[in-house]
Amino acid sequence: MGSIAGNYEGTLENPQKPQFYNFKLDKSADIFFKLSGLKRDLDLYVTTADGSGVPPTWSDGSIANIGASTNYGTSDESIFLRLNPGSYIAYIKENPKANIKLGPVKSADDLKYTLNVDDTTFGLTTKLGNDPLLNYQWYLFNTGLLNSSLVEASPKYTGSIATPNIDILAPEAWKLRTDGSSAILAIIDGGVDIDHPDLVKNIWTNPREIPGNGFDDDGNGYPYDVNGWNFGDETPTAKKDPHGTHVAGIAAASGNNAIGISGVAWNAQIMPLDVFGNGPAYDENIINAIYYAVNNGAKVINISLASYFKLSPEDILLAITNETKNAFAYAKAKDVFIAVGAGNEGDARADLTNWKGIGNIDRSISKFPAIGSLFSNIATVVSSDSTNEKASYSSYGQSASIAAPGGDTAKTIDLYIPGPGDTGKPEKAKVNFGILSTVPVGTGNSMFGGNYDFMQGTSMASPVIAGMATLIRSANPSISAQDTLAILRAGATAEPSLASAVKGGLTANLYKSLQIAEDWTGAGDLLKLEQSDETPVVNLKFLTDGALTVKGTTTVSRSASFDPITGFYKAIDAFGSVYDGLGNIVRPGDKNYAEIALNKVNIVSSISGVSIGNEKSAINQFSLAESTFLAPYAKVNDNTWFAFKEANLDAFAHFKLLGANQFGLEDMKGGGDLDFNDHIITFAVDTLA
Repeated sequence: MGSIAGNYEGTLENPQKPQFYNFKLDKSADIFFKLSGLKRDLDLYVTTADGSGVPPTWSDGSIANIGASTNYGTSDESIFLRLNPGSYIAYIKENPKANIKLGPVKSADDLKYTLNVDDTTFGLTTKLGNDPLLNYQWYLFNTGLLNSSLVEASPKYTGSIATPNIDILAPEAWKLRTDGSSAILAIIDGGVDIDHPDLVKNIWTNPREIPGNGFDDDGNGYPYDVNGWNFGDETPTAKKDPHGTHVAGIAAASGNNAIGISGVAWNAQIMPLDVFGNGPAYDENIINAIYYAVNNGAKVINISLASYFKLSPEDILLAITNETKNAFAYAKAKDVFIAVGAGNEGDARADLTNWKGIGNIDRSISKFPAIGSLFSNIATVVSSDSTNEKASYSSYGQSASIAAPGGDTAKTIDLYIPGPGDTGKPEKAKVNFGILSTVPVGTGNSMFGGNYDFMQGTSMASPVIAGMATLIRSANPSISAQDTLAILRAGATAEPSLASAVKGGLTANLYKSLQIAEDWTGAGDLLKLEQSDETPVVNLKFLTDGALTVKGTTTVSRSASFDPITGFYKAIDAFGSVYDGLGNIVRPGDKNYAEIALNKVNIVSSISGVSIGNEKSAINQFSLAESTFLAPYAKVNDNTWFAFKEANLDAFAHFKLLGANQFGLEDMKGGGDLDFNDHIITFAVDTLA
């Protein structure tokens, strides 16, 4: 491989041996590798090489890779890596364990492929700040190596310590927007170090308070509250708390300022609200902080606090005071979005130390996730790690709203860093998979000058979402708090490894969420996602099963001689799969699919059973509150027709997507005249509540 960029048409000459492409870099590069045109299951890998082009190996003889793409089947493989100057190898090999069903290779054509190497697209489609510690912030920009510049100081170290590209796609999102200054972000937590060099320019200033004049200028009962309030000690000066400062930096440390780290929102207005002071965070402090944040213009609040009870969600809601509920209701009424952590009781030790199921928020819950189940403006956030698994400690449950990176400091690895001064002698440092962020000046890790450190927790995952919400709400002033939650979920990536931790396995994707926000025209935009002729379904995965409700209408018009009865049933994916009574997945084409799909528990009664006269139309209003997919069906004479041909006796798909959320029915067996206008169903969303 001479010039690194380009297309390389090749054939795997020996299925038992990898095909190597050696290349050298004279300068750092951001590179996409893509393998396509596959007829068998070939996988793609990238590793370092020594001066003679030999790859490093582990003790078992396997190659020590820094990037890998091993998708199932013949789908394309792709890897993104940020690489320093040096020698590297991209290589391709067959996976015989995957190709066993295909049998032996029949001809050389079976092993042909195209390898595309692209070193320009990343720079054109992304935006990165000049923050020197960004390489440590894998949750924003995960290259697979915690800091590739450190690896250069120790050629012996070549291993990957994270899964490349497991992040919130911040560089892609920042190409769209970095400015979150129009949405004030309140941090209800321990006190924030407002003098921290990476936070000081983003600290909110009360425009109605004049510093140092000795008066409560705005008359709000909090004299001299120039930069927020300390509710624990009832003073304007907050205690500089490691936790509160860390949370603030994750959401909104100054980006592209050549200092330290980058926050999710580069220049948001951070409103510090200390609810601890020198004591515990009493409910009264939190209640007062919520009212303060709302009354002083906050559009986003982060609450990274937890308090566990051996009570069901229903019982704890009865135990929470009306004063607390009223404060959260006030925030909703004033259109304020709130992010809360799900809790950190999700490992086996917590079950043994406290009680079984303490980490399952569907069974036993912290008060703030419980309150979140009541309101459509609150996101309950589960913590993921740098491999897109649930973090070992994180609480979890199908009632959680979304997952986001919260780190895992239990995962550590030794790296070598340059020695102090000009000695050039490397020193070994233990670094981890936690979240790197700001801490009070001089109290942090000496490796980062004492101003930054790693922490883990849903306390760290929650401000990732709060920072994202700040950018979303800054993108368009018409986006409400409820819209924000829906946009976060609609833009999220469905990650199977997180399915047991959060419904749908939804994990934060800032890029996709910002794309939706930047083009926002209303709640109806959410229905335009992921529709194609092959999957003509309504995607309601942006809902949260109860708290977030969508309201709208279906309009049905008929032009047919038959008398079809049409409607919608609930599916678990875009391909029409449903659950049977035992919780097994039944797919179109499986035995008894029709009976199971149209069971009364799956039928959406408010928009089903529609029968109208020829050349007539009918309008039905609906209010739906379940995160699901809706698939159309029709009953015509003795036949039942679905949008999936495998489910139909004539092997013909009887529904076709005609436009944005508009479905056409062909009611005749075998396809008839193929006009798909016998019934036309239009599904429209008006509002979120």
